[in-house]
Amino acid sequence: MDDSQFKIVKLEGRLDTARLGEIEHQFNARIGVIKDPAVKVIIDLKDVTFIASLGIRMLITAGKILDRRQVPLAIIAPSSESVMDAIKISGLTEIFRFADSEAAAQAIF
Repeated sequence: MDDSQFKIVKLEGRLDTARLGEIEHQFNARIGVIKDPAVKVIIDLKDVTFIASLGIRMLITAGKILDRRQVPLAIIAPSSESVMDAIKISGLTEIFRFADSEAAAQAIF
């Protein structure tokens, strides 16, 4: 599959109340322009070191927007075990497809 068919949106650092306003605006702008179902979106959480409930809400909102547009989505799992635990507890692993690397995320599609 051609790399141009993939849109990678990378998040990093802390997704907490202090940083979320700045991150969410940029994130939503990048997700908002994707309307073509031929584009496959990969959200890269590999370098996220902390995720608060607002960060989880941001991912759910992005997933809903992309789903309404029939744009496929996969997520690269965070390296941080505590972040992945928060994601599992929140139920996101039941909603989204997670992979350990970019290549594995591309293979999901």
